[in-house]
Amino acid sequence: MRAFICEGPEYTMLRQMLIQGTAAGLVFLFTTGLAAQEPAKDKTGQTANQTTKKAKPTTRKAKPRLPKGCVAKTITLPNGAERKYVVFVPPQYILNETYRWPVVVSLHGSGECGTDGIKHTTVGLPRHLGRDPNRFPFIAVMPQAKTLWYRGGDAAAVWAVLAAVHREYRTDPDRVYLTGFSMGGFATWELSVAHPDVFAAIVPICGIGPIPFMSNITHLPVWAFHGAKDQNVPVKGSREPIAALKRLGANPRYTEYAEADHFCWDRVYRSREMWDWLLAQRRKPAPRAIDYRFLSGSAVVWWLGVQAEDGLKRPAHIRAVIDENGRVTVQSEGAAGWAIKCETYPLKIGDEIDVAWNGEHVYKGEFTGGIATKPREDQE
Repeated sequence: MRAFICEGPEYTMLRQMLIQGTAAGLVFLFTTGLAAQEPAKDKTGQTANQTTKKAKPTTRKAKPRLPKGCVAKTITLPNGAERKYVVFVPPQYILNETYRWPVVVSLHGSGECGTDGIKHTTVGLPRHLGRDPNRFPFIAVMPQAKTLWYRGGDAAAVWAVLAAVHREYRTDPDRVYLTGFSMGGFATWELSVAHPDVFAAIVPICGIGPIPFMSNITHLPVWAFHGAKDQNVPVKGSREPIAALKRLGANPRYTEYAEADHFCWDRVYRSREMWDWLLAQRRKPAPRAIDYRFLSGSAVVWWLGVQAEDGLKRPAHIRAVIDENGRVTVQSEGAAGWAIKCETYPLKIGDEIDVAWNGEHVYKGEFTGGIATKPREDQE
């Protein structure tokens, strides 16, 4: 049995991430070490691998236009990389200076990847927003991926853009929704299982859900869509995660269009029933029990931060429970350390707590707002 020590609020990275808060913590997690992934640019804006610019054509193509109600934005990530994104603001926004607006994060497919900041607004939800802005009473956030939404810099950009929108606009953090199609459907599943505390509901379209992580989102309202004749993404990519959620006791919704192929997202985004359902959902409050699986690195979910052991061959797993009497019970596999931070729920500052990790007692005393654990350096 390993021995552990329990430290106070100063404890290193996990504690720092919890202090930063959810949105800032997500940006911190995904941008740490990403500088190497973004190619360095010289003073002209070229990368080291770029050749001399080609001569401009004598005839110019018409410049693409953003859909009605959309605004082009640029954000600089902590590693210095710039990312373009688009925000849709409903016409009703200016009519009420106190109302907090729901937010829909919309993720495009692989065909819209790039850096132009506009190609991704020509397909899917952005087209519908532009055709009838008054029909959509929410702020929509449309980042653009370079390669894959749920890896490295593209994942970091999603969280950074969402944090920026929360700062700039009157938003309701308990009514943030995630949707995407094709590659964006993959990412809707992936990002929600990675951070199950951020969204109020998700709508993945013709994606593939990661089955081993479905237990992370049993609390989350899900409505998945797929075309039965999809030749691009197998329909089992939606059938199987929905079945897994049901086996875990969740109650997801699933619509499979019998005659539709891969390109079924316009049908979804035209559906008044889908929008009525989605906008009625609110984010669940922080639970007393967190059951969470993740691949590697660090994560922050609700009041819990966790660091995975190095070199894992399977996902790390942690289950943390705080009961009404201040007993904190943590069971984990593949976790190098963890931290708890909260002020009122499920623990209040000044509460007496009794902490056990994997059956071993590690701390008893007053809760000061933050607590963290790690293995003793002199123990295996």
